[in-house]
Amino acid sequence: MRNFLSFFIVILFFPFLLFAENVIPKKFHGTWSNDCSKEQDVFIFSESGYFNLYQSQDEIEEYTYFYLQLTDSTTYEDWTSVDGDIFDFKKVFMKLETNVLEIVFEDLENPDGSYDFLINTNNTLTYKKCDNTPASVTLLFGEVLTYMNSKASLSCSNFSLNKAKCFEDMFNFLDVSGNKALSNAEINRASKLLVFFSAINAQEFDEAGVFGVMSSYAITPLLTKVILNNFDFDNSSDLKLEEILQDRESLFDLDFSNNDQIEIDNQKINNQIKEFINKLQGLGSFL
Repeated sequence: MRNFLSFFIVILFFPFLLFAENVIPKKFHGTWSNDCSKEQDVFIFSESGYFNLYQSQDEIEEYTYFYLQLTDSTTYEDWTSVDGDIFDFKKVFMKLETNVLEIVFEDLENPDGSYDFLINTNNTLTYKKCDNTPASVTLLFGEVLTYMNSKASLSCSNFSLNKAKCFEDMFNFLDVSGNKALSNAEINRASKLLVFFSAINAQEFDEAGVFGVMSSYAITPLLTKVILNNFDFDNSSDLKLEEILQDRESLFDLDFSNNDQIEIDNQKINNQIKEFINKLQGLGSFL
């Protein structure tokens, strides 16, 4: 349990590693939709990535998909491309044409170096800029959207170059009150992010499943209690950065850019966190 908690603290402070070469251009930032009066297909872009809500309906039920991709961006002619892994595509290409956002997905089978798919206008999706983010998205994933727009999402993308800056910005992002210590509510905020990335991102939900998203966040107070019980050395009921890093100076020596030294298996990490969350649910009455 103690080893897992050390691992948990590492993931808590930089669970969203990306090695950004170029941030997403400012002209794309904000909320885009094919119909701003509805919540059927919405993209939200920031410097560090994009969030997508998509609703589909078969003959019986309606399903909602939530995706978050943290990514850098590259350019090809007048197109900007970002990673499309979360959709099972190579890349997502986008450009602005008279305030209309055009998006084209590059298929996994597309030959490397071929951009012929950009010529086929039948594959192009179009979106208009919206004044507001859908209320349902803000209610369910406010912490995620705020993280996307935070300094931490960018500094932690360059973790191997400036580890201390990543820790500092992540701590400041979580420290809403600005008192240099994380309260129960602020650690709960971090736990919600962890639950989203490990158990919710890119999942399919019907209407009942959306309530499941909200109920899954009910586990976060248990995560918070476990963290405080193991790292709150002065029994102050909050967590200072010094306590989090106690006996963990070696974290700053990790080189995440050298695959020979350390390997990150995202699927394995997700499975471990899910298993840990399930165990917490069973142990909740004893905490």
